[in-house]
Amino acid sequence: MTEAYGRGPVRANLSVGTSVSYAFAVEATIGQRGMRYLIGRRFGEHTAVTVLLVSHPANLAGTHVCINEDAAAGSCDVVTYVPTMKTPIHLVERHVLGCLPLTDIGYLDLMAWRYPGLGPGEEGRTADISWSRWADAEARTYPGPASTPGLTVTEAIDRSTRLVVARAVERLGMPVRRWEVLELGDPDTGDLPLRIRVSRPQTGHCTELQRTTEPVEIPEGEFDTGPVALGRTIEEALGDRAA
Repeated sequence: MTEAYGRGPVRANLSVGTSVSYAFAVEATIGQRGMRYLIGRRFGEHTAVTVLLVSHPANLAGTHVCINEDAAAGSCDVVTYVPTMKTPIHLVERHVLGCLPLTDIGYLDLMAWRYPGLGPGEEGRTADISWSRWADAEARTYPGPASTPGLTVTEAIDRSTRLVVARAVERLGMPVRRWEVLELGDPDTGDLPLRIRVSRPQTGHCTELQRTTEPVEIPEGEFDTGPVALGRTIEEALGDRAA
């Protein structure tokens, strides 16, 4: 997927080198609650399937998000489920720029590519990423879809790795949510981030997410078995592979 950020294409978010089907674990503390997430990704020729599953705490186990992207068709389908729901729901567009319930995991941050519902980058507008540690990155601001008037998304691309390393969501000029990479991983795993921070400037709330395992290869067909079975496969594959 190519963007007008300057030289070369923008790499897929949370990519692992040339791997096409893989998974890893992430942990965070939200309030007094320890959270553990399993994240899996499968690439096709121009598609990506991303699954996030909550494995801890026990009362939220089974919560999941499934994102299907088709870069060629310019489509992105987001399905989410928490144990209090009768069935999984397909998110309408105005919720796609939000977070998984009860967490600070943003749907935008899980997508492989820029959400197609965002408008074209605004030429001539200076994108402010001075709040992040990536002030020298290439940045551009995109208007939100018609379903979210007054909302904008700014993304910053690291010039060296070509990865998205910071993202801000604003509404009517006020920051709603900020996401940034605190520490990139080893080049052998495609610089897959080790630490990410999410903040909400209006409330002062901040959450740090830590990747706690190395990525592991997952058979591509496992992504067709459903979230519960996929979660078991990922747990077995991860074993004790600490990051």
